[in-house]
Amino acid sequence: MLYDIVESRHFVTLSRTPFPHLLIEQALLEMGGGGPEGMGFRKKVLAAAGWPHDGLVPFAKYPDQAAEAFNRIRLALGEGPDAATLLQRLGA
Repeated sequence: MLYDIVESRHFVTLSRTPFPHLLIEQALLEMGGGGPEGMGFRKKVLAAAGWPHDGLVPFAKYPDQAAEAFNRIRLALGEGPDAATLLQRLGA
């Protein structure tokens, strides 16, 4: 599934419909097995996609960097939702 393009404004705007980065995060959590394992997988994928900050830094603080990272993940997920090769596609 190819998600919509993630834009910087998504991180500083409220909406009733979930923005693409939220759907991507949900998919990463599921791919990682849910729970703590899913959170660990999500963190690894974000780091591989270029998010240089730890989990305590909100995406809204650096929305341009967050959008770039999520768009890399979005494209890698478009090639097939395979957890084993997702990190390889991102160059990790």
